[in-house]
Amino acid sequence: MKNEPMEDRTKELFGILGTPFAESGPNTEISGERLDELFDFAFKNRVALLMLDRAELRGIELTKNGRANLELLRDRRHRTDEVLDKVTRILDSKFKDEWVFFKTVKPFLSTPNDTDWFPFDTKKHQDMCDLLLKNGFEYLENAPLQLTLIDSSGSGIADSDKRGGVWYLDCYRAPGADYFKYLDPSKMRKHFTRTEDSQGGYPILGDIGEFIATCFHNVFPEKTYSLESFYLICEYVKKIKTRGQMGDLVMTVRSNYVERAVSANLSVTIELHKKYFGFVPPELLELIGVFTTGASEGKYISHAEDDLPFNFSARTFWLCLIEKMRDPISFRSMGTQLLHMLNPVFFWGVVTIIWKRSTGGGIYKQM
Repeated sequence: MKNEPMEDRTKELFGILGTPFAESGPNTEISGERLDELFDFAFKNRVALLMLDRAELRGIELTKNGRANLELLRDRRHRTDEVLDKVTRILDSKFKDEWVFFKTVKPFLSTPNDTDWFPFDTKKHQDMCDLLLKNGFEYLENAPLQLTLIDSSGSGIADSDKRGGVWYLDCYRAPGADYFKYLDPSKMRKHFTRTEDSQGGYPILGDIGEFIATCFHNVFPEKTYSLESFYLICEYVKKIKTRGQMGDLVMTVRSNYVERAVSANLSVTIELHKKYFGFVPPELLELIGVFTTGASEGKYISHAEDDLPFNFSARTFWLCLIEKMRDPISFRSMGTQLLHMLNPVFFWGVVTIIWKRSTGGGIYKQM
């Protein structure tokens, strides 16, 4: 696989996963052995569970190793759901409708590295964390905008590199990185909704809130676009269009000052969709016609020969950050960030993380 053209494996993986904008993806004849070879690439792009599940649904016979990987990832998904259930039960007991999961509950099967949530009122953050600490969660580490707890079942196993990705609970004061806040929690309250199930559902950001959080977080601080990002963007845009909410989406993007980040993500998505499915969905064209500032980012994915996960250009990274300075909460928090970066140790830590993400390396162990 190391010497195999990236385009070949990308084409095969898209063939298995298909597109939300068509009934099925390209017809792909693929063996269980080939799925084993694609597994690491799919896992790196955060779609391994989706790949194996779709392959099984299409009647592809999995190898013994493939079945073992599928069961492993399904168990990981199940244990993540148990954490979601537990957090919801605890926080809703005293703070119902005052907090929300984000970047965690997705519109398809996934295995997130951790579980993320934040309160709409930052003043209630500590009380919420204290409640979790009294009810089966343990302290792991603290950061400027978040407290990381672990489910007690991970005690003695969990580490700061988030190996395993099941027990970790990132309790954000506000969505951000270090001291920099990229979304205003109070603005996100209007996007609050719940998943539909018999137990009352999880509190989540609606599709518009998740869409803008995904697009900005991909560029800053992650600087990374994976195949999971492709499917998240396609799913969210399709559902937003179906419900007639494109106008609301446009206003939300503008009021949160994430136009360039949205544009850059859309342009990469469009480039990949056109190449591997032969057309560009009109929903994506409609949005890229409105948000044009980052529309040139798609050319870089072609020049990189579809090297996925894709690293956003340094130009997009910094221009998205500059655009965000128009948001009062981001502007104020950047002052705090710059003040702390006068500390050489803190400064070097920030530079190291940005460097790792810029060169395609991760900072967390997924398994």
